[in-house]
Amino acid sequence: MPAPDDDALDVDALIDRGCELADLGDHEQALGFFRLAAVHGDPVALFDLGNSLTALGREDEAVVAYERAAAGGEDDAWLNLAHVLAQLGRWADAERAARSALDAGDTKAWTVLGDALEAQGRTVEALRTLRSAAERGDARAALALAHRLLDAGRQLEAWHWAQASADAGDVVAAATLAAWRWDETRDPALEPQLRAGAHVHEDARTGLAALLRATDRVEDARAVLEEGALLGELASWLPLGNLYRDELGDDVAAAAAYRAGIEGGDLHSHHNLGVLLLDAGDVDGAIEHFSIAAAGGDDLAARVLREVLAEDD
Repeated sequence: MPAPDDDALDVDALIDRGCELADLGDHEQALGFFRLAAVHGDPVALFDLGNSLTALGREDEAVVAYERAAAGGEDDAWLNLAHVLAQLGRWADAERAARSALDAGDTKAWTVLGDALEAQGRTVEALRTLRSAAERGDARAALALAHRLLDAGRQLEAWHWAQASADAGDVVAAATLAAWRWDETRDPALEPQLRAGAHVHEDARTGLAALLRATDRVEDARAVLEEGALLGELASWLPLGNLYRDELGDDVAAAAAYRAGIEGGDLHSHHNLGVLLLDAGDVDGAIEHFSIAAAGGDDLAARVLREVLAEDD
């Protein structure tokens, strides 16, 4: 794309075109328009530039774009900056960016602030900070607190704060509670809550699919999980692979689903693919995937790996 004279730049038009391309997933082409729009430091263009750089995995460059956008007055950039700094493991910087986002009124930053404090070994401070905000009625902080309490094994407190967040109108909290309740009770009466939450929470979607499978609605479950996979939800791939294999007898589709889960970083998909390969007689392939899962902390994969190696001897 030829570069026009700087004086002739229509920044808004360039941003609009870049956003159109970004919405279509063409972030490489979008970069060119955002860079032109940002020639004179337009903060909105810099913010959009940071988003496309992040989507392309160019986090270091995205940090620079977000920092310039935030310095130029684009307050939305603080939260995205905090997230990309967290991805880079720059936790102290992520903490500062998250606090700036909160100062600008963006309550979505509570979660990344808690992550940043936790990663710096300041667990007590993370809980105290989130609890203080939750007690003041911040629904997002209450949900972030609930997740950390659950991770700490404090289930009753976790459920209390998740409920407080849901009662305050947070739809993600409501979906989270539905997923937790399904895991705890396997109660089919939770179907309406799981359906309502499936579009905002991956675990609600997988819980709904499990409920549908348990009530002999396999095709409905398949549709729910395939929609999640198309939306890029990592949690859908493993149960989708299981459904293909167990209910539909399609090992080819199951293997493809497990591999998609593996590509997305799902450790347990290694185990399930290993089982599939072992049943197909590919012992070496199975051992490879069991080993990866075991190295990542999957105890079941470690046990199966020991059994396979013992038989192989």
